[in-house]
Amino acid sequence: MSRSAADPDGWVGTPNDDRGQLVLVSGAVVAVALLALLVVHAQLGFAGVVETTEPPPLDDVVETTDSGVEMAAAGVAGRYDWAARDAAVEDFRSRLDPALASVERAHAGGGGVALRTNDSAAAGWALRNCPDGPYREFGPCVVDDGVVVQERAGETAVVAVLVDVRIATPRSRTALTVAVRPN
Repeated sequence: MSRSAADPDGWVGTPNDDRGQLVLVSGAVVAVALLALLVVHAQLGFAGVVETTEPPPLDDVVETTDSGVEMAAAGVAGRYDWAARDAAVEDFRSRLDPALASVERAHAGGGGVALRTNDSAAAGWALRNCPDGPYREFGPCVVDDGVVVQERAGETAVVAVLVDVRIATPRSRTALTVAVRPN
């Protein structure tokens, strides 16, 4: 401490006396910067990790496609003999195509869904998976426009349908082929 004539109390300030004010101003600057970061963070819309009970779009699309195949197969089961398998597949497709179109329309918001039967994938599936064996009296599998049919007790049975599923959302694109087997 030193006395000065200029100071009425006789005290002259040193640089160390301004340290408290400097710390206070620095704290205010940091608080304003953090507030600015908080505002920017809120404007970007970050909600953190959100738990959702909705199934992902892929699961929902596959499940509704499976239901459509099941209903279409039930409509033709036991109605066509093996010699009329082309008519059976045509009837099956006339029932399946509107169901697939309905799935596509139901998932049109926020992206899109495209469903198409896949003939070459169905041929490969039939080659590897067609039910046969010594205790099964089934005929050969035939593939027609992505639909696998088989002769069973002289009738045409729909064994599987291979469907290409393409899903586009604002964040991702998914493409896969699903083998749907009606019960």
